[in-house]
Amino acid sequence: MNISRDLALTIIRYLINNPDFYFPFIIKCKEPGKNNYFEISINKIGLNKILSSKELNEFILIENLQNLFKETIELMAKGFIDKITNENYINEIEKLSKEYRKKWKKELCESEDIEIFGENEFIGGKADAFEECLKLLKSK
Repeated sequence: MNISRDLALTIIRYLINNPDFYFPFIIKCKEPGKNNYFEISINKIGLNKILSSKELNEFILIENLQNLFKETIELMAKGFIDKITNENYINEIEKLSKEYRKKWKKELCESEDIEIFGENEFIGGKADAFEECLKLLKSK
């Protein structure tokens, strides 16, 4: 799995500060100008190697499932469950977004009847809010 330089640095810092945490992946970095990847040491030397070279920009995670602890399995299960439930939330928000957008009428924005105008603005506001939520969820 490809990861960004920033995420690689965040992971390494976390693992240095939490040595008892089992991270079931190896971080590898692509050698500049080559097609080879090398393993990054999870220590201050590995961290400094990345920080000192702006050319080290391509990183990948390789699974290393040698020791599956109970906590590791729980975290993996939570990740899969979050993926499944978030997909359901995204689908529901997308459905609501479309429903409210269909109910909103552009021509009612000029209505002189305050109740009609207000209800239409309320519906439009809900459509806008659901669309923004959807955009945020899809960007994550």
